[in-house]
Amino acid sequence: MNGLKLFIHEHPSARYFRYAVMTCAEPVPAFGDLRGAIQELSRRISSWAYEVSTPDKNGECYDIEVLYRGIEFTRATAAERDAAAAERGQPSDLSARYGADTVLHHVHANVLYWPKRNISTLWPEFLRYTEKFMDAHWRDNGRVEKVEEIVKYCSKPADTLAATDDELVWLYRQTQRLKICQPMGEFKTWMKGLKDRREKAVRVHVGHGDGKLMRVKKGKRGGAEEDPADEDGNVIEGDVDQAADDAADKGADDAPEKPTRVGDGGPAANVVIGLALPQWRHTPWAEPMVMVQNYDPLRLPTEDGADIREWQRQAREWWDEAFAPEPEEALRVAKMAMDAVASSDDIREAAEAACYIVHTCSSTVRTGQAEHIETDYDDLEDDERDIPDGLAEVVAMFPGGRRVAHIPFESPEREAREAELRESLARKEARWAEWRASAAASDCRIAA
Repeated sequence: MNGLKLFIHEHPSARYFRYAVMTCAEPVPAFGDLRGAIQELSRRISSWAYEVSTPDKNGECYDIEVLYRGIEFTRATAAERDAAAAERGQPSDLSARYGADTVLHHVHANVLYWPKRNISTLWPEFLRYTEKFMDAHWRDNGRVEKVEEIVKYCSKPADTLAATDDELVWLYRQTQRLKICQPMGEFKTWMKGLKDRREKAVRVHVGHGDGKLMRVKKGKRGGAEEDPADEDGNVIEGDVDQAADDAADKGADDAPEKPTRVGDGGPAANVVIGLALPQWRHTPWAEPMVMVQNYDPLRLPTEDGADIREWQRQAREWWDEAFAPEPEEALRVAKMAMDAVASSDDIREAAEAACYIVHTCSSTVRTGQAEHIETDYDDLEDDERDIPDGLAEVVAMFPGGRRVAHIPFESPEREAREAELRESLARKEARWAEWRASAAASDCRIAA
């Protein structure tokens, strides 16, 4: 999806790209030949793409290039499909033919194509020709507005969850090794160029919470690759995962080697697989994950752990640059979740209360905003802490934190929001007190 978005953004004729849906004439019953239906539709689209782009014996053609084909299939019973057709005013007899409770999968394809010249006079003829060639229903949806409408999962999540275990196994075997999402024509050539140059299209953080799609160099295992750069050689700043999908590129020259055996005959330890994008797996804060095979912490100080240590160092730099909480505070909240000593609401509240530095990116105060002043909480007098009575102990749970003082403008909306926040904190005081008592009792039992 990122590649297609960047391709459309860079293409000078992208405003002429159009999007169509081509549907198989007949649905496929569950446990039927779904694979054959997908292959037949894909081949027919490929043949159609060749015909509309290649001149005939008279040197005439529609001069249309197909850029992408994505397979998708919907799941519903015959009765449900008949009811939907009746609402559209299109009578259907699927229940009589297959049985009302038979699950049917209807295969269709999302197609992106590009008329390279003005064919307004040939447009009706082109529509009739395509319908006759495909021998199935098809619909032109006009110009491309959202790539997400074209590049989709082959099955909707709700349909997948509704499928039985046996049906899921059947779906897996019917779609295994098929090209569900297939770049074609000029887009295929563009994607191949990215791979040949060891590049990929990613959304790069450019500050102020904004992102921008760019071409970046893929990194090598161990973080040895230099900083990503654009075509002009300018270094791209931002948190970009460059190596996570390297291992999936079959045939890559520097793909991770097969783990070798150590001297004692056992498998090699701490084999780095890749670096995942930041995710909320262990704490309420997103952080990148180093994927390691045969992890052995005792061997980390040796040469085997050099790659892991390097990526840990890089991840810590990203963590600090994002003004995230101190790792000790993040681990404290994570331990609460792992030990199950608090509810999910309490854990979320603890994460929200974790102290971190507010970065304003500007030394001036703009209209309608507030200035942020950071001070050490422990250096303030009791009457300066501006915390509801009884919550000082909660804040004290996070030593070394920062207090962020707001100097608001005359804004009734802002004052109302702050008053609502103070009331919410006051209501949660009793729950925090109960949790602290429960945690203290648990610690006593463990000590005993």
